[in-house]
This record gives sequence, structure tokens and C-alpha cells, in this order.
Amino acid sequence: MLTNDESEVSSVKSESEILDATGPPERAYNVIFVGDASVGKTSFISRVVKNSFVNNLSATLGIDFHVRTLNIRGKNITLQLWDTAGQERYRTCRFRSLTKSYFRKADGIILMYDVTSEPSFLNVREWMNAIEDTSGKILPVVIVGNKTDLRDMDNDNDKCVKTSSGHRIAEQYKVKFYEASVKDGSNVLLTVGELTK
Repeated sequence: MLTNDESEVSSVKSESEILDATGPPERAYNVIFVGDASVGKTSFISRVVKNSFVNNLSATLGIDFHVRTLNIRGKNITLQLWDTAGQERYRTCRFRSLTKSYFRKADGIILMYDVTSEPSFLNVREWMNAIEDTSGKILPVVIVGNKTDLRDMDNDNDKCVKTSSGHRIAEQYKVKFYEASVKDGSNVLLTVGELTK
């Protein structure tokens, strides 16, 4: 079963607890990003690493790797962010073989869906099953509903995934949940900070 251990350190409460690091890192965290294609995994990582929004990024092929060192709750932490291709679907042997070795080294997983794409949300269960089958260990997982800025702009947002639906699925799996907007940066650093407890 996948679960988050809340006994170690309190959660990051605000992004003011996350700063640029000024010294050597005390620890490195390997974080793997999974989710359907086009949910914003690469843009999310770019926002963490470059602190800016880059539109129209190319689709990730295979696995890509990025690093940023931050001061989180007073400790310098190096985040090693692994971006997986959404097309490498969870049902295939290729996804499992590609990610198995990365999951073994992972300290946490961010599972992302697009709040304006109900199919990407409906696939969260299958991604969770694939993570559980592939990782071979209990890993902290944060489910992230991305692109809230688009949902907020959508006049017909009845077709969008509601925040309450994200909370419900996270509760079912006993994992953390955030909604984020890579475009405006909301909750991006809080989400990665959650995995550094």
C-alpha cells in the first residue's frame, strides 16, 4: 500500500518556507513525475528548476532528469526531478521496465493530472496501481491536479475535475493532494516540499 508517513516532520505550510539554497545540500531527494501525456509534468519541473513558465514544451521521450537545490524548512535539499513520458502508458511492459530501476531509487512520486481533462483524472487509479506494482516499496506519493488557471478561466467548467474529486481519490489511497498552476506558480514549490519530509 502506498502511504505518506506524517510522523517525521510537519508539512511545508507556505512557499515562504522554501528559498534558494545558499550552501551545500544536506540531502538529495529523487522525485519521479508520472501521469498522462500533456498534463504538464515537464512544465511543472521547468517551473521548479527555472522558476518560470515555459509554454509549448516538447513531449518527453523516455526519462529526462533535472536538478535544483532549495532551502526547505531550514535545510538545503537537492531535488533530483525525473520526468517520465506520459505516452509510456502504465499498461505496457515498456513503462514497467523503463521505470522499475528509477522507482527503486525514488524517494517520492508526483502523480499529475490535468484538471481540465477528465480522462487524465480517471487514469489516476491506473497510475497508482502501476506505481504500486512497479516500485516494490512504500513511497510517498502526492497527487497533483495541474492547470487550475485554465479551469478558473473556463466558462463551461462543469466538464473540469472538481477539487473535491481530487481530495477523495487522495484520501482513498492515503496520499497527499494539491492543486497547482504551473503558469502562475501556485502550489508548485509546496508540492515538491511535501516530499522532502
